[in-house]
Amino acid sequence: MKNPFKTYSFWLKIIGAALLIAFAIVLLVSPDWATLVVLIVTGLTIGIFSIIRIIPLLRSLTTGKARLTCLVEIAIHLVLAGLLIFAAVLVITKNENEDAKLTEFVSENYRFLITAFCFTRVTSYFMCTVLFKEETDKIKFWTHIGLILICCVLCACNDLKSNLVATILAVIALICATCLIVTGALGYGRYRNQIVKDREIKKEEQDNDEANAEEPLEAPADEKLIIPMIDDEPKDSDHVN
Repeated sequence: MKNPFKTYSFWLKIIGAALLIAFAIVLLVSPDWATLVVLIVTGLTIGIFSIIRIIPLLRSLTTGKARLTCLVEIAIHLVLAGLLIFAAVLVITKNENEDAKLTEFVSENYRFLITAFCFTRVTSYFMCTVLFKEETDKIKFWTHIGLILICCVLCACNDLKSNLVATILAVIALICATCLIVTGALGYGRYRNQIVKDREIKKEEQDNDEANAEEPLEAPADEKLIIPMIDDEPKDSDHVN
């Protein structure tokens, strides 16, 4: 039996692409939503990234010090995620009291919050690999070197505002949507080709069945009867006088 999720997964890709395109349009057309979207997307990304790493990371690390280091890193990331999401909630509720100062603080120091996220990730990585001798590879090494460069750029960039980040997110969303559209189109093409193949196989089976039904049944060949040779002339019997 075919897996329906695998067979019809192209629909999920097409729907996901449409949502990403709509997301990108909102970011580009509605600057008022830029701060809200940037805070929510960043907070959810950091939060989900931290949560899904907990169990696999702790199981795969070999030393207790490395586990403790990663737990501290994940705890810091969860605090950053909560701070960003809470600031976004305040934007939605449009509070004008002292709580609004938190949103203003997060918006003004957004680049430093992202820098803190990257810096703690890099610090945890090099502590685990250099000090605690955990396993690594070249891709991870150069990726974290790249995060160091990102930290430097973020600290030096004074004009990093929500509108610029929203534009970057919109471009990333459009790129992802394009990839989903291509893979979804290829998946739909495979789906239709499979229908054609199934139809041809079914037709061949029907033709074979019809051909077998039209063929006359051959009568079994007569078996040759073996008739024993009987001597008609009676044998002379021996008479005893």
